[in-house]
Amino acid sequence: MQSTICALASGQGGAVALVRLSGPDALVITHTLTAKTQLFEPRRQTFCPLYDGKNVLDKALVTYFKAPHSFTGEDVVEFAVHGSPYIIGRLLERLCQAGAVLAKRGEFSQRAFLNGKMDLVEAQGLCDVIAAGNKAAHRLAMSALDGKLSARLDEIKTKLTELLAQIEVRLDDVDEEMTPLSTEFITQEISVVLAHIKSLTDTFSVGRLIKDGVKVAIVGAPNSGKSSLLNALVGFDRAIVTDVCGTTRDTVEETLEINGQKIILTDTAGIRSHALDVAEQEGMRRSKRAMEESDVILFVLDLSRAVTPEEKQLWQDIQDTHKRTLIVLNKSDKPSAGTPNLADLSSYTQFTVSCKKGDGLDALKNALTAPLNEVEKDGLMISNLRHYEELLRAQTELESAQLQLAKNVGGEIYAEHLRGALTHLKDLLGEVTPDDILGVIFSKFCMGK
Repeated sequence: MQSTICALASGQGGAVALVRLSGPDALVITHTLTAKTQLFEPRRQTFCPLYDGKNVLDKALVTYFKAPHSFTGEDVVEFAVHGSPYIIGRLLERLCQAGAVLAKRGEFSQRAFLNGKMDLVEAQGLCDVIAAGNKAAHRLAMSALDGKLSARLDEIKTKLTELLAQIEVRLDDVDEEMTPLSTEFITQEISVVLAHIKSLTDTFSVGRLIKDGVKVAIVGAPNSGKSSLLNALVGFDRAIVTDVCGTTRDTVEETLEINGQKIILTDTAGIRSHALDVAEQEGMRRSKRAMEESDVILFVLDLSRAVTPEEKQLWQDIQDTHKRTLIVLNKSDKPSAGTPNLADLSSYTQFTVSCKKGDGLDALKNALTAPLNEVEKDGLMISNLRHYEELLRAQTELESAQLQLAKNVGGEIYAEHLRGALTHLKDLLGEVTPDDILGVIFSKFCMGK
């Protein structure tokens, strides 16, 4: 028999806390805390005392959700109590004494999935909704939680299932009573499914950045204005700025929201050929690592002076990373030393800015978030690595089926690749996912969910 679980379902430190109880004995356990004097009508809040022995622990709003009309699909009771750590802790103790057990991470959501209240894509969308730290990430997570992504995936799965059924029924037709499917027809149908899958996998590069944030490394020579640029973008003095070269010895990171998108800025130590000491050497090593791990590089050049040999070498290193790079021509408020003499610089997007006056910063901010607006026309995107990998596996199987089909091999061979693709789509939705994999997935959820 399924156990009855309990946990704090709200965050710590608020004036009001929500404790959730789910399982077959939820109502019985609740009655032990209310002295069996209350009748709880489903989906209606009841204001009543919760007893700790003969003493009142708290006066709470209690809501009963009768199975299957609840989040988990089981009987659920939610207690809205005062946010006192003592009250929360003691209430959980009393629930456990009455027969409940403390829930594991994500166990409520896992039960909702197992009871058919949501599929695995929707469940992971719920996890992403809770973790969303900006408007764009929230919008992306909601499309998964609302079932829009699941509906698209189900359409793809149905299309592939119908094709496979037509092929397999003919494989079983030993008397050849059915009209054979032409190679052209099968190839076309596979191509349609592949196009739908590719339209989703192509969104992952942007979806990942929307979910996790864009890592932006600010690099350049010492005293080119990197720290000033960081401060100007975040709107306060996050990094120390002086006229002395090499002020920044370590990477300085700050997260901000630009146009509804999460941007993670990293100010780096200036890179030059001769470090003053071991600390500066380590700072430059970390600068190069930040550059390698970034999604976007802001190469800051000082317009008021000529380009140095170190900057020419740094520019070559930046080009070798093949990262998206924006050129920031800084200190436009000072007399210009002319156009920077760097090879291929004109082929990169450039922004003339003054961190001191704020000129050009809005255009730079818009450029940082512009690629994140390149969403599919209906707004569907994937940002979850597991979803991306399963779709890629399905895509590989379909491409293998097309190759076998082109070789004019027997239907049993390319049909096996179609079955493999279908299995990956089912696994993505949680229809054939092993229990141990489910345990790993839901263990990443927060407590109380």
